[in-house]
Amino acid sequence: MPPILEPDDVEQRLRHMQLSQAPDELWNKIQSELAIPERRRLFPLVRRAVRSPIFAAAAALIALLGGAYLGVLIKYGAPDRWEVLPLAGSPTVAGTSIARTSDLATGEWLVTDSVSSALLAVGRIGTAEVGPNSQLRLARGGRTQHLLRLERGSLDAVIDAPPRLFFVETPSALATDLGCAYTLEVDEAGASRIHVTAGWVELKQGDRTSLVPAGLVAEVDIGGAPGTPYPVGLPDSARAALARLDRGVRSAADLDAVLDALYPATLSVRVRQQNAITLWHLLQRVEGDSRARVHDRMASIAPPPEKVTREGILALDRPMLERWRRDLSPMWSEEAQPLVVRALRRLWEWTIR
Repeated sequence: MPPILEPDDVEQRLRHMQLSQAPDELWNKIQSELAIPERRRLFPLVRRAVRSPIFAAAAALIALLGGAYLGVLIKYGAPDRWEVLPLAGSPTVAGTSIARTSDLATGEWLVTDSVSSALLAVGRIGTAEVGPNSQLRLARGGRTQHLLRLERGSLDAVIDAPPRLFFVETPSALATDLGCAYTLEVDEAGASRIHVTAGWVELKQGDRTSLVPAGLVAEVDIGGAPGTPYPVGLPDSARAALARLDRGVRSAADLDAVLDALYPATLSVRVRQQNAITLWHLLQRVEGDSRARVHDRMASIAPPPEKVTREGILALDRPMLERWRRDLSPMWSEEAQPLVVRALRRLWEWTIR
């Protein structure tokens, strides 16, 4: 039986033992053996993650968004060159007179004189007829944004595409197509006038926006804000009064003239809705007793929907205002459609903003 060593003896012997370097092959083998269990633990975790419903849903969502974005680029991508067809006279493209079909490249100007006009293809999403005495530049704007600059003159646009793909910039405002047809005019001073014939247009300058539906007209002066949209048949005196109210001139007589003109003896449902849209904009641009009067007139011709209160509207509660406007005339993404369709439309608008 070997002698039993005391702890002190063991320590002394360990101190006097010779140390030797293990071969590299031995350490490599040890490290390789230690790594195998780690890999064996890792792969099952990866396989379980791939097979999980959350991973499958995320992968499907990514594939859906990627496919949708690719489809948008293919169908609605803004080309660098747009086709131009002369309709009358000899319009010019980049300073060169054209007598047959030509192309308008990004950055180039299309100019018409007093006897000429042209038809411009808005990429692949619509057309714009450019009237006489017009000056128009193709700015493009981005992969899907079809952007024109109308310096003066007129254009009649017809767009067959989802909203917020077609924009026209003028010296006084930016017109954003929300799925529509309209006529836009710019005078020599740069003031703009838009008449919407189908759908909606968003007219924006600075912090103010006017939402113009079919059948209404809106105007913007240089350095001014978009005016309140008004029906085409509004009398000239009421239009002048409305313009003064838009400029902040507080006049009870002007308000009376507008309210009286928007409440004729007989009203069709469509006319009621159009007049109410005018009042909807106006009540946000007047204050105090004037706002209360506008609200009461609006409620008398187009009663507010459920849960929209007088107090909330007078306080300019945004959700209530939007609920009342949607009740009057829903936009492209607000129509009565299944939840999935509305969600996809909202996703579309968020994606291209």
